[in-house]
Amino acid sequence: MKPGRKSRFKNAYVWWVVLFIFVIGVSFKLPVGQHLNIALAPFIKVMQTPARWYQDFSLWFESAEALQADYRTLKLKTEQQDALSQELQVLQTENTQLRQLLHITQTEGYVWRVAKVISRGQEKNSQHLMLQIESAQEDDVIVSHEGLVGLVDKADKTYAVVRTILDASLAVPVTMFGSNLAGLVRGDGQHLLVDFIPLNKVPKVGDILITSGAGGIFPAGLPVAKVEKVRAIEGGIFAEVFASPVAFWQREAWLAVANRPDAK
Repeated sequence: MKPGRKSRFKNAYVWWVVLFIFVIGVSFKLPVGQHLNIALAPFIKVMQTPARWYQDFSLWFESAEALQADYRTLKLKTEQQDALSQELQVLQTENTQLRQLLHITQTEGYVWRVAKVISRGQEKNSQHLMLQIESAQEDDVIVSHEGLVGLVDKADKTYAVVRTILDASLAVPVTMFGSNLAGLVRGDGQHLLVDFIPLNKVPKVGDILITSGAGGIFPAGLPVAKVEKVRAIEGGIFAEVFASPVAFWQREAWLAVANRPDAK
């Protein structure tokens, strides 16, 4: 091909490309452009699909993160509400116990205070307790709103160790309402035994024994034990009487402490 023809062919090719682009551009503004758009639609859709996938994936990822954040926030609020609810229940229970103790602390001749239980012994029925209380003294009487718990065994400026009536080293003089019965309750670690009960004065199962006030340590009239079993001893003058404590100190958060100033 001659150089002149080659140059003319190249120029013609360029013009054809320019014309084609011009026609395509104009076709989008003319009615014929609609047919061209329809023809190119599948191709355009295929080209746009990865972009849509990426956009959908990004939206899903953002939505999942938002949902997880909302879930974590809701879980935290629920846990906080549960904790507050439990704390409120504990406070309500303690408030009830304190109100019930107010009736016990009206016994005359004793100075009454309230102490918080901070620990219990490892024994099955907690024969020993530790209370948080200032300036308690040995032999101070410990009482729940239900009845007698025990005595202070050791004390310092801020704490007191308590022997409960289940401890074998503790003996409590008892009687019954409207009776001249006189017995002595002592513990065996799990139950209470009532000594010196004559056969002709044996209490019935279910009877409540109370402090008699003998000995001057325990205030009179405090519920101590409930009679569970009575058995006559052959050839003896006394009956075997088994009882259980009236007070359930294993579940109490607060106890009353009685001190008798004139006895010290």
